[in-house]
Amino acid sequence: MSTGPEMQDITMTPPRVPPILPWSGEAADRYTADQMVKYWQSFDVITFIIDLGVYHASLGDFLDHNEKVRVEEFRSAYFKKRFTVSRWLIRQILASLSGTENVSDIVLVRRKEGGIEVKDHKEVHMSLSYSGSCMALSLGKRKLGCDIEVLRPTGIKKTLSCPLFGDVNCANDSRNFLHRWTLLEAYAKLHDKNPYSLLNSGVLFQDVHFVSYCLDRYAILSLALDSDRQKDILIRLDPETCKAFRPLTSLPQQNQEGTTHVRA
Repeated sequence: MSTGPEMQDITMTPPRVPPILPWSGEAADRYTADQMVKYWQSFDVITFIIDLGVYHASLGDFLDHNEKVRVEEFRSAYFKKRFTVSRWLIRQILASLSGTENVSDIVLVRRKEGGIEVKDHKEVHMSLSYSGSCMALSLGKRKLGCDIEVLRPTGIKKTLSCPLFGDVNCANDSRNFLHRWTLLEAYAKLHDKNPYSLLNSGVLFQDVHFVSYCLDRYAILSLALDSDRQKDILIRLDPETCKAFRPLTSLPQQNQEGTTHVRA
């Protein structure tokens, strides 16, 4: 393993973990389609929290041909649902932001480094994360990383010798472990890296700004940003608030040439 500046040993220096901020999706943070432009003007990062329970077979109408093919390749109904919900949600949010009702104008393409982006809209950056039935979609004006983990008993023994996890008893403190794991995953997405390659990294807390939230005591969400001057907001989308989405024209069934798609 490299011992250069990107992979320094920090065993002797315990990491400074950012605090976890409490958050609850009260009415003030509920999504309103007509306010999407205002949100985008007021904040640098908007993170939408949604439960996969909003899934309905009709959401498949908002997938293009290649995405429909991709869905059929999933063996698990869970993966089919989360892929479908994520693409539907991205198109709904971006349609509200741009004011269009034609979702065929919103083409999602593969980034060479991984993840997805909106074709011809480099000014919008996205990061997706899933855990259990929860999904987090972060939109930013600059590149970012997000990760969500539902609180549950867990622990990965091979991480105990790593600087990020070695100073806590992960077996008895899953909340602490999962918080740190969200930081690792969010950082990896920000820098297009494999999270496991960063377990012994000495720069994890030195070159980014982290924000972490505990969502109603059931999940932890962390954002990795390249500046502490970015304002962010979390918005919960439950079945009731999803009714605020404007009616959109579903995608045509024929293949759209020149598009490639990726599982996020």
